[in-house]
Amino acid sequence: MRKNFPHQVLTLARTSNLPTVWTNCLAAWGINAVAGSTLRAEPSWGDLGFLDPSCLFFLLLGSSLVYAGGCTLNDAFDEKFDSKHNPERPLPSQQISPRTVWMLGIIELGGGLALLTLGAQCSSLWAFLLVLTVVAYDYLHKKWSGGFVLMGGCRLFLWLTAATAGGLHGLSPQTWLWGMTLFAYVMGISLFARGESKKREAPARVAILFLFSSPLLALAGLVHWHQIDPIRQTLINLTGLLVAWIAFRSIQEMRSGRVGAIGKGVSHLLAGICAIDSVALSFYQPSLVAPCLCGISVALLLQKKFAAT
Repeated sequence: MRKNFPHQVLTLARTSNLPTVWTNCLAAWGINAVAGSTLRAEPSWGDLGFLDPSCLFFLLLGSSLVYAGGCTLNDAFDEKFDSKHNPERPLPSQQISPRTVWMLGIIELGGGLALLTLGAQCSSLWAFLLVLTVVAYDYLHKKWSGGFVLMGGCRLFLWLTAATAGGLHGLSPQTWLWGMTLFAYVMGISLFARGESKKREAPARVAILFLFSSPLLALAGLVHWHQIDPIRQTLINLTGLLVAWIAFRSIQEMRSGRVGAIGKGVSHLLAGICAIDSVALSFYQPSLVAPCLCGISVALLLQKKFAAT
């Protein structure tokens, strides 16, 4: 059945993953706004004074457009591959023209870059590297076995770009630490799915370590900052266990051998990005944990309408 143009645009944009983009932005900006200049600095409850509404609007919209543009161009680059393996996608099913997809992706990327740098006042360096990495991934991921690094790099540069919103162009060590944790998690998703589909156990073991990097870092943080108040201790433990549960159940699903199990497991892991942001915010901005946790439910609901992969 032929679907309308807006639905095709949202399908190309992998709309179900946008909540993970929004929570990435909220977490990165929130942490960088209050984190100390050294890893030894004990976190405080933080101050939400940095959260300028207009800046937040441009940050969320700009990052959404960059993500949508990257996903749209991904379909444009993969047209021949999808015609054989994913014939139901908008391009191979001829529900949208190749020219339209290319134009749409380029406009979304360019518009997102402009909104991030001019509207949200993000660092132009990190924003440009974000767009460059997105395009590099779209072009190379089917040609280079190391494409999973670029996939993780897209999320890392999104994190670093968002962290500099509102003119906060300096990056704290904690911002880098959690950004690298997100980088590892996203690489783990790609590596594990690839390892399971090709029955390669060694890469899967490395991927499992990456997928559990956030709970492990949370545990290290609790040991390092052992005098954290009870509320944050509870939040850190609960959100850390949530990430571990999502990773564990997703791994079980992908190893079940059922039809579509890998896609379902990857989709759940992608929604789990919101939980990782919740873990990080539990240390620095506990009041922002609830919106990020809601992002998980929103992502899972959207996955019923739009495929996450």
